[in-house]
Amino acid sequence: MPVLITYATSRGSTREVAERIASRLHNDGFAVDCRPVDRVYSVANYKAVIIGSAVHNARWLLDAERFLDVEATGLRTKPLWSFSMGSASASTPGWRREKVAKREQRKIERMIISKVPTVREHRFFAGKNDGQSWSGLARSMYRCIGGRFGDFREWDEIDMWTDAIAKEMKAEGI
Repeated sequence: MPVLITYATSRGSTREVAERIASRLHNDGFAVDCRPVDRVYSVANYKAVIIGSAVHNARWLLDAERFLDVEATGLRTKPLWSFSMGSASASTPGWRREKVAKREQRKIERMIISKVPTVREHRFFAGKNDGQSWSGLARSMYRCIGGRFGDFREWDEIDMWTDAIAKEMKAEGI
């Protein structure tokens, strides 16, 4: 049975991270299935699950939260890891950055644990925000208060987390 890597994305950044995780696990000898949460109809045929979502307004995307609701019973019987992709931790003005990131992470972790208390670990990774969906005025104002746009994903950190999951799954014979 393969490992499921599933994700909810709005602009593609979370999909790229999920694909990176899937590729790394595949190269480590695991059979993987990487697909969006709205294309997963059951977790019954998977031996482990990794789920990720983009974070907007300090929340996971609705499709990801709905997936946890629908699949909660099945997810409780499998090794489960989760990750979030948010730009607040990297793009928020410096004087608020750490506070905003920690608040987002705690809120999301509470939501995940309330639905699937057996989740092994949740990681919050910096995401990507190019500002393209913002108006020119909003982008200018954001920059004036110290906000930054860009790709803040830390691929080495994502790779190390993936390698730790692979090591854990191998140790347990998953």
